[in-house]
Amino acid sequence: MATAARLTAPPTAPGRLPLIGHALEMWRRPLEFLDSLTAYDQIVAVYLGPTPTYVLAGPEVVDRVMVADAGRFAKGRSFEKLRDYLGEGLATSEGPFHLRQRRLMQPAFHHRQIDHYARAMARLAEERVASWQAGQVVDVTQEMVDLSLAIVTSTLFSTALDEHIAADIRHDVPVVLRGVYNRAIDPTGLWQKLPTPGNRRLAAAHDRLRRAIDHLIRTRRTGLAAEQPDLLSMLLQAQDADSGNTMTDQQVYDELITLLVAGTETVAGGLAWLFHELGRHPAVDRELHEELRTRSGEAPSFEHLDHLPYTRRVVEESLRMRNPGGVTMRRATTEVELAGYRFPPGAEFMFSALVLHRNPHHFHDPLKFHPDRWLPGQKAAPRGAFLPFGAGRHRCIGEAFARAEMTTVVAALARRWRLEPLPEAQVRGVMTSTNHPANLLMRVAPREVR
Repeated sequence: MATAARLTAPPTAPGRLPLIGHALEMWRRPLEFLDSLTAYDQIVAVYLGPTPTYVLAGPEVVDRVMVADAGRFAKGRSFEKLRDYLGEGLATSEGPFHLRQRRLMQPAFHHRQIDHYARAMARLAEERVASWQAGQVVDVTQEMVDLSLAIVTSTLFSTALDEHIAADIRHDVPVVLRGVYNRAIDPTGLWQKLPTPGNRRLAAAHDRLRRAIDHLIRTRRTGLAAEQPDLLSMLLQAQDADSGNTMTDQQVYDELITLLVAGTETVAGGLAWLFHELGRHPAVDRELHEELRTRSGEAPSFEHLDHLPYTRRVVEESLRMRNPGGVTMRRATTEVELAGYRFPPGAEFMFSALVLHRNPHHFHDPLKFHPDRWLPGQKAAPRGAFLPFGAGRHRCIGEAFARAEMTTVVAALARRWRLEPLPEAQVRGVMTSTNHPANLLMRVAPREVR
């Protein structure tokens, strides 16, 4: 059993139940449960079954684990459970193989490529918002999921997908996301072995995704265009600088499924929360629209993003206060000391960016949505306190892509429409593999013509 080596161990979170520990809380209300832990210590023990996992609630210990001493930690048991679905993609791979894959994929996320992808982002965002009608009530989270999935598939595969393949991807990615999260928090590992309807849906969705992506890889291998600008072609053509080797079909598949899963609900959740906050803060919404009206030109494009400082601050504040990321896990590979406690090899740790971003010791009035806290000259948060895309060697490779997508979509939508909250809609946070709002119903209202 992985426990602290000192007699004085980190405090245990309240509410521990026999056998399952805190697993029920992590399944029923993970956001509220993790958010409550900042009241205790830099490190708090929670139990997902009979053994403890240590929640890192302070930025200093998070920075140690993710950056300064990252070589003494592996990704942990939750990531091992993901390999059945994500293979050895960047989200799950480690060590030299991970570094090799990251080097091979880096050119696909170069600034020049992001500039190309942003044109597709702007086009798809404009098409989506042009389809809305004044007075229409929309499920904002579902709209953002659909839009993000359209954007990621367009940038991954470039050409229009066969409708059957596109339908399979749109339907199956959310099913796989939910199933992967349920497996990651299952303390027993037994639930996935039961023939439940949910497990059957997950298996079927995973099989369909596998067939669809394999078909796309085979098709592109046989007809690879020399200058095809999408991510799939770049992955197929990427060569290791030392060996000259390219990725196998299996490696390409693992990276594609990882990008599909990571690039859909995370960005969608971030956008949905952002529009929720704009609806709650009309003054912020008005200032955002004024900037877009006077600076964005006819259609928002990547070239304009650097000239939208307030829009970028709104995105940054949303990533802080409503971070859409889930929980990050790490496992000690050697004995380690953190915050005065000693832990043996095999000790499991987790942290939530949402908890870090709401810590009142590092963010004044942390539950206030205040974009101007990101004005130049403001006091910077300490290392480890603001990690919307992770840190260190495993920092999200798609960070620039995600930021460009969020800014482009916000510019396209807020320039044309205002999304008004419905008083009767009870919006609540839901954690699957990401943090996103449920029941976010808002009414589409046209902007005033000046």
